[in-house]
Amino acid sequence: MIISLKNNLFDDIDVSVEILRVGQEYCNPQKKIEDAVRPCYSLHFVMFGRGVLVDTCGREYKIGKSEVFIMYENETYKYFPDKKDPWSYIWVNFTGKNVDKILSACGLSRENIRVRISDYDTFIKLMRDMHEAFDASETQQIKISSYFLLMIDKLITQARASLISPSVSRKKRLIREILMYINNNFTSPFLSNQTIAYENGLSVRGLSLLFEEMLDMSPVEYINKYKISVACERLQDGVTSISDVAHWVGIEDEKYFSRVFKKIMGITPQEYSKSGSSDDPFLWIKEKGMFYR
Repeated sequence: MIISLKNNLFDDIDVSVEILRVGQEYCNPQKKIEDAVRPCYSLHFVMFGRGVLVDTCGREYKIGKSEVFIMYENETYKYFPDKKDPWSYIWVNFTGKNVDKILSACGLSRENIRVRISDYDTFIKLMRDMHEAFDASETQQIKISSYFLLMIDKLITQARASLISPSVSRKKRLIREILMYINNNFTSPFLSNQTIAYENGLSVRGLSLLFEEMLDMSPVEYINKYKISVACERLQDGVTSISDVAHWVGIEDEKYFSRVFKKIMGITPQEYSKSGSSDDPFLWIKEKGMFYR
C-alpha cells in the first residue's frame, strides 16, 4: 500500500511512502557486521542494548536504547551490536517519492541520522503494534500504514517541540489546558477569572497576562466570543429560537445576549439567523491555532 501526503509541512510537494517490510531482531553479540548498499530506506528503533552504525561518509555513531536511526536508500552503511550489551530493535523498510522531506520534518538527515525518543513507552508500543500487524493481507496493510503515520507524527511532533523554547512550550500547554477547561464549562454561571485562575494554578493577573500574550484578548473576551460562536452555530439551522440559543450558551437574559451578540458580530441574532450564513463561526480562534473542542 502506498501512502500519499501533501501539505504545507512538506512544502506542498507530493510525498508518498510504500512500506515494504517490518521486522524485529534480538541481536546475538557475535552477529556479523552488516555492510551493504541499502536498497530502500530503513528506520530502526532500538528497544534495548547498544550498537554501532557507520554511515556512508565513515562517521561512527554509538546508538542505544530509545534511539531511532535511519539508513538512506542507495547508500552504504555498516552496523553491528555491542558485544557486551547487544541491541534489539524493530525496523521498518520503505521506499517512496520525496521521502527525504518526511525525514527532514522528523529531525533526521544524512548529517543527523539518529534522534532520541522522549516518550519511550508510547513509541515502543506503536512500533510493536506495527510489527505485529505486518502481514500480506490488505486489511493488515491498512493497519501498518496507520501505525507508520502515527510513528511519523510522533517524530515530527518531537522535532518541532525541540525548536520551541521551554517557556513558550510551557505557555502553549498551559493555554491549551485553560481553553479546554473554558470550552467544557462555558455555560456555567460560576465561570469567572477567579475560578479559571484557581483551577489552573494561576493568579488572576497571571491569567490575564497569559491571554494577552497568547491570544491578544482578555479571558472575558474569549469566553464571550466562544459563546457567540456556539450561538452562531445553533442559529445557522434557521429554526432554533433566539431565547433557546441564549439559554443554550448560558445567558438567561435574552436582551443581554442580543447586546453581546451584536457587539461581537456587528448584527443582531435575528439578522444573523435570517442571513442564512454558513461561515465558520470559529474561524477567529482556528486562525490562531487554538481551537479545542
